[in-house]
Amino acid sequence: MKRRLALALLAFVAAWPLVHRALVARFELDPWKHAGFAMYAAPSLPVLAAVLAPEAGALVLLDEESLPAGARAALERFRVERLALGRLRQPDDVARAVLAARPELAGVAVQVQRTTLDPRSARMRRASESYFYDREASSSRSR
Repeated sequence: MKRRLALALLAFVAAWPLVHRALVARFELDPWKHAGFAMYAAPSLPVLAAVLAPEAGALVLLDEESLPAGARAALERFRVERLALGRLRQPDDVARAVLAARPELAGVAVQVQRTTLDPRSARMRRASESYFYDREASSSRSR
């Protein structure tokens, strides 16, 4: 029994770097988190996130200081968690907090930008993703 347990543990430890690499590539997880062995191969850069609101046919950046403390805390928590969890962490709670705090808004967009090291070119690249939330809709559309 002890031998099987030791072999299973050894197999897991041997396979985890490959599984972790696949998770990092697929979901943009932070290579420094989740017991990853790739932590020294890639920089851990912060995730940038901003909330925008439609105004006169365009999206206008909302000043974070104008948001109540709960919405600012949700945005900061999202930035930290998005860095670790990548695309597994969606900004739904940020949009709900902002829409609850600003009833005059018909909707919001959460713009997320992440800078990563491109393994093919060894250059830094920025990837941006937008999540749109309508006050009337129950979910987001991402692009």
